[in-house]
Amino acid sequence: MSKRIIQKTIKIDASVGKVWRVFTDPIVTRQMEGEYVTDWKVGSALGWKGKDGKIYKNGMVLEIEKERLIKHNLVGMEQEKKMLSIITYRFVDSGTQTILQAQEELYYEMTDGQYKEAMEGWDYALNLVKDTAERI
Repeated sequence: MSKRIIQKTIKIDASVGKVWRVFTDPIVTRQMEGEYVTDWKVGSALGWKGKDGKIYKNGMVLEIEKERLIKHNLVGMEQEKKMLSIITYRFVDSGTQTILQAQEELYYEMTDGQYKEAMEGWDYALNLVKDTAERI
């Protein structure tokens, strides 16, 4: 199976600290339709909990550098916990802006249509991060 990669970059008119808080501060993250459930330490479990209280994604924190890098994986919700992807966020301070670089390495089969939907999902998610960071 060939691995597919999604790479996206967005410029955000906010400091790196504010963009970082969008990911790591539950009070801010809840403004984005849910929140991460983790202590943000390497090797710790990570989940995405929707506003309804249900966990929709599970994984583990692989790397973290404050205000620079978050890397985590996602695993399936079923019994075998098959690895689905590895997601990396890089936070680049560009003076008055932050450049957020996102990459997802996909480890499961998907159709071209599903890949297109995943790309669109990333556009939506990154714009939500941008809007939230610029508002706080």
